[in-house]
Amino acid sequence: MKRVITFIILFIMPLSLYANAPQKELVFSTHNYPPFSFVDEHDNAAGPFVDILTLACKRLNYKCEFVSVPNRRSKLMLKNLQAQGNFPMGWNLDRNEWLYFSIPLMKMQYGFFQPEGAKKTIKSLNDLQKMQIAVFGPSNASFQLIKIQQQMIKDGLREFDIVLLTDANGTGVKMIENNRIDGYFANTLQARARLKQFNLHHVNLAFLQSESPYFIGFNKIQLSPEQIALFNKALLDLYQEHDQFKDILKPYNIDPILITPEILSRFNIITD
Repeated sequence: MKRVITFIILFIMPLSLYANAPQKELVFSTHNYPPFSFVDEHDNAAGPFVDILTLACKRLNYKCEFVSVPNRRSKLMLKNLQAQGNFPMGWNLDRNEWLYFSIPLMKMQYGFFQPEGAKKTIKSLNDLQKMQIAVFGPSNASFQLIKIQQQMIKDGLREFDIVLLTDANGTGVKMIENNRIDGYFANTLQARARLKQFNLHHVNLAFLQSESPYFIGFNKIQLSPEQIALFNKALLDLYQEHDQFKDILKPYNIDPILITPEILSRFNIITD
């Protein structure tokens, strides 16, 4: 199993606002999930999360290490206390039980992909009945797809079959291209990145299902609410200074997210 460890960032001169912040060492685990997180030509973890976290670590005078490993391993590092944070992280109730979350950092979308010329096109959730839908998991995407399946059953609709893919290497888009499944439920930007990577041209987004924020998840065992509030304060300041992180997100074609008090309350984000 390949393990990629990036550079360690140590900044000595914090801004006066954070001059009294305690020196802290943080390890962030992630996996190859372009364009949100990937490994660059120097085998370092890269992407918008790394860019934003680098700025936050500089502001807080934190020593931060970014470790890129396969997805399952990256989540286990967080659960096994080998990492304090993990990204990219979608919010759900199960994760809220054991994780603190950063402020929302960027927007992501979930949608259903289908091959060109599909016999039955997904135009609404009703069209999913009796289909085979693939999804990468366990993940927030698979969590959301199961919720859709459960709601359809409650509504008296015929359920669809879920094909759970356990690798994060783009198997879903290949299966769609080869007409092995009826649909693929995925993060739309990530799926499009895989289509481009594999030079696949006969798969389209059929139905956009939802939009959600992306976060950093922090293990509650290792960090206190006060530490999370301090980190989120630094992120909020940077969010304002960088106009919703637009300058950071634009090179990756990722949409910014508007942070409101309602969003912070909805996702139980600690900021003070």
